[in-house]
Amino acid sequence: MNSNSDISSKFSLFYKVSLFLSVLIFLNLLYGPLVRATGSGLACPDWPFCFGKIFPTFDFQIFMEVSHRYYSAFLGLILLCLTIWTFADKILRKEFGIYLGIAILLLISQINLGRLTVTLKLDPTSVNLHLLNAIAFFLVILTVSINSREKVLYQSEHFIKTTHLFRKDNILYFILLIGIVIQIILGGRVSSHYAGLACPDFPTCWGQWIPDNPLEIVKIQVFHRFGAYAVVLLLVAALSFAIWKNFPTTSRRFLQISMYLVVAQVILGILNIFFGLPKLITALHTGFAVLLLTSTYLSLISRVVVLTNERRAEK
Repeated sequence: MNSNSDISSKFSLFYKVSLFLSVLIFLNLLYGPLVRATGSGLACPDWPFCFGKIFPTFDFQIFMEVSHRYYSAFLGLILLCLTIWTFADKILRKEFGIYLGIAILLLISQINLGRLTVTLKLDPTSVNLHLLNAIAFFLVILTVSINSREKVLYQSEHFIKTTHLFRKDNILYFILLIGIVIQIILGGRVSSHYAGLACPDFPTCWGQWIPDNPLEIVKIQVFHRFGAYAVVLLLVAALSFAIWKNFPTTSRRFLQISMYLVVAQVILGILNIFFGLPKLITALHTGFAVLLLTSTYLSLISRVVVLTNERRAEK
């Protein structure tokens, strides 16, 4: 029979592994846009091999694409080991089995979408779905990490209750999260349609707020900009509401971090325009978008966790 200390040690190790995997997935979310920004997405015309080989003759673009594939395979191996451990252990299976099952399904979907991005020659829809699926995968593993941390620090019986998650005063969170996801989709359209420089100026586009330029890439860029303005307004509203309603300190802190991140996002967007889409800044722009979504998500989850376990103090 497992002692409390054995169970706590198990959760502690599980937390460390899941957090490590979360960090690795986030780094891959940075690396993917770098592959696209360097024009390496079709460096290998076939899949899963590259020119029919596991180890092709490398140039820079082939190296970028192949290393992205190898790194992703490494992440899949870690997830597989974590999943086997989870389902082999009764306690872990009860707490995390559903999460890891969803993660495996998302991994399978991600592999297939990665194949489609190559076979469909960077079709914008497959590219954007590939990014969104990766973000969903990241958030699921991050949720596992948060849940296991709660078990280590507080021995919480419940992680979150749906009654606390879907409270009326959380509606701004959901609107904001949906807005950020839509903005990420719009950003993906800008990238996949090569519309990053469709507007040569900022904050206007060709000297107009709503340009009469009929080009599709101009419209895509303008939609992305107005999406950014909407996210800023929603974030200001959510933070103001959280302060007014005296949300838990951690929740407010994560929303404040989101404010810093959205300011950084605007700056990175401006730098992309005036410096002609530098590769590193392009990748960081995607990375900060994921961080913005993550910080807002953590704000919501931290509030719900506190509400679910009202008798414990925050750490």
